[in-house]
Amino acid sequence: MAYFCRDCSYRGNTSGSNGECPACGSFNMVRGQRHEETPPPARWRLVVLLLLWGWLFAMIVWKLAH
Repeated sequence: MAYFCRDCSYRGNTSGSNGECPACGSFNMVRGQRHEETPPPARWRLVVLLLLWGWLFAMIVWKLAH
């Protein structure tokens, strides 16, 4: 069984001793079937993110230099 906390989004195989969430202590736990993990984001998203950070850094350096 898998447990899911609706308050803090904890996902795990165990719950607390009285049914509370081990992460936040809330009693808003749901017991359900194990869900398959979602695949990681596409590689192109990481490339775009790095390019945008690089562009931002370059613009800051350019602005400070002029």
